Amino acid sequence: MKNKLKTLLVELNPKMVTKKYALWMNSRKIVNFTEQRFKKHSIVGIREFVKSKKISKTEFLYGIYIELPSDTIHVGNIKLGPINFKHKTAEVSYFIGDFKFQNKGIGTQAIQEAIYIAKKKFNLKKITAGVYSNNIFSKKLLLKNKFKLEGTLEKQFQYGNKRVDKLIYGKVL
Repeated sequence: MKNKLKTLLVELNPKMVTKKYALWMNSRKIVNFTEQRFKKHSIVGIREFVKSKKISKTEFLYGIYIELPSDTIHVGNIKLGPINFKHKTAEVSYFIGDFKFQNKGIGTQAIQEAIYIAKKKFNLKKITAGVYSNNIFSKKLLLKNKFKLEGTLEKQFQYGNKRVDKLIYGKVL
């Protein structure tokens, strides 16, 4: 049985962007299944991105933190949005940047917390997530959180020297 780590979501602000965060964003292994893999990220650029989410009315960026006996550590991010307030829907995207904390149930807990925020704070009725079809871990994570595969956009992404599908998962809240 895995040791259950306590996961917290904290809305990020630009001061929370560290060198470690920038390393995640520039790590091919971390952003391999995201559009971020095509960009070079500076601390200044990441801070601007975080600032834009902080002032946004439809996108909310949270740091995924875990509580250890001696410290609270930023291990990844999860974004809720854009939110469509008329239809009460949103997208969710996420990553665990710190390798030491991957495959420990933290992503599952972070999505559960994001769902709670979506329901309680924003009164949302549905969340969707789009993933590369070859992103096995993300597909398992969404299914574990009771998302259902709702659609496939065939050959949507260029991945290496081949094209892969975009899978769209949804969860009615």
